[in-house]
Amino acid sequence: MTVTFSQAMALALPLVPAYFLSFYFIRFALPLRSGWGWHLLFAVYSLIQLLPKPAVDLYWQINGYGKENVYLVTMAMVFTLPCMLLICFTGCWQSRLFLILPWICVQSVLVAPICLFVMEQPWPMPLARELPYAVLFLAGNLLVCWVTAIILRRLVHWAETLPRRIYTVLALLSPLGNLLANLEQAATMERFPGRVLGIARSYPHLLVEMGVLLLFFFWLLHRQVRQTLAIAAAREEMQRSALQVQQRSVELLRGMRRQHRRSLEQLAGLLDRQDVAGARRMLEQMTCRSSQVVQRYADNPVADVALADAADRCARAGVGFSIQGTLPRRCTLPPVDMASLLYNLLSNGVRAAARAPRPARVEITFRTAAGRLCVMVRNPVAPGPAPSRGDGHGFGRKILQEIAARYDGSYTLEIRDGEATAVVLVCLPEETPPLPPENGGSSQGIPGQESNVSATE
Repeated sequence: MTVTFSQAMALALPLVPAYFLSFYFIRFALPLRSGWGWHLLFAVYSLIQLLPKPAVDLYWQINGYGKENVYLVTMAMVFTLPCMLLICFTGCWQSRLFLILPWICVQSVLVAPICLFVMEQPWPMPLARELPYAVLFLAGNLLVCWVTAIILRRLVHWAETLPRRIYTVLALLSPLGNLLANLEQAATMERFPGRVLGIARSYPHLLVEMGVLLLFFFWLLHRQVRQTLAIAAAREEMQRSALQVQQRSVELLRGMRRQHRRSLEQLAGLLDRQDVAGARRMLEQMTCRSSQVVQRYADNPVADVALADAADRCARAGVGFSIQGTLPRRCTLPPVDMASLLYNLLSNGVRAAARAPRPARVEITFRTAAGRLCVMVRNPVAPGPAPSRGDGHGFGRKILQEIAARYDGSYTLEIRDGEATAVVLVCLPEETPPLPPENGGSSQGIPGQESNVSATE
């Protein structure tokens, strides 16, 4: 039995909600622009794309011909979807384009069995018999969309921790990969007369694509777990160092208080004996006495802790320490990334200066202009080859490169004439981004245990 295209469209109407949901659900994986107009635009686009899709599928399934219409509708989706994602959704454009291929891959693998079950029924069929299959198809798509949204949100969150250049390349390759996957599927289905057999034959290829995606997924998971563990240990070390600095400051303040109390008691004794000359000399000594005080290194509290820790290390190693410029208190760089940047820049700089010939000095320079922050660390290096790296070395430099790439900046290290110069340049965000809800805070860029921005690189 053959049907006209209008009859196929009437038969496909109960299947439209399931087709529409499988396309529109991307709205729950990416944030739409504010305003009902963008919501309506993407909903209308999804409806226009998905209204003919079940009709051409059924038309091919029932009549055995018309597959060119299926290819035409599919290619229209392939070429218009990236444009609609860039127009209707907000956020980083890389995340929007990167999502295309994983979305198509996961949806195809999970929805294909349900679609095969529906399509292999004897069509055309009465409406009373078609409705249960339509409801089953819709329920299956609801479950698939929920699972896919969870997977894609997590995948995008982890992929965004990659260096910006790699993430951009993946985003650009994603629409191209989607096009090639559809062409490959069309070529496979072209060799078989029926749609069901064509989908069944192309399913192993979908499984291979899904396997590659899973490998990429688990690699990102392993990468984040490894980085999180190493960073957590480094954060604990930095907090311990900061606590030691605070404890020494408290002890210093207590010693100053005891010293001032004794001086006041001596001054009171001189006044009781009416020794005016002695009292005057005592006051001059109290006024001009050179006492070590608790020093504040920056208005920004995160920078102050990192610089205080570096200053303490320099003091214990007998290395000079100087700061030029300052970091404003209200710096829009997220505190976790700022702590990582400063800690990793300073850590090996102090270590390398401690091994260099005396006199040695670590110099830190801050510059903020035109929405950009530049931090430069200069330190002398010991002559000869750099010492071998121990466990964990090299991780700090990788973190610095990732932070610089994440904020469209750069990281450079240059060693010349016995001096190492490390420079990090980042673009300051307009406002501090909120902490992601998945793990209660960002795990990117927390201070690494070792840094290689000095001669030890």
